[in-house]
Amino acid sequence: MCWGVPAKVVSIDSDVTATVDFLSGTLKKVVIGVDDLKIGDFVIVHAGVIISKVTKEDVIENINFIAEQIRETALMTGEDADKAVKEFLNTAMKILEE
Repeated sequence: MCWGVPAKVVSIDSDVTATVDFLSGTLKKVVIGVDDLKIGDFVIVHAGVIISKVTKEDVIENINFIAEQIRETALMTGEDADKAVKEFLNTAMKILEE
């Protein structure tokens, strides 16, 4: 199973590369694999390549899915699941800010 990560385009550096923000202010140059990319677009990145553009609602759904995986992992390892999810959501939801 492949897992793409939601990100927001912060700059288009060339015809083939862009810089994206991965949920937490972590910026990374990636390869553009879609047409008509614009600064501010929400995207899914897999293996360093933008594989699709998505809506804000899609990003929220993806963040919620990741949060549930964090919760399940925390419960299996005996960590505080609510704390782990809260920390993730506090960071991840920043990508939605304009």
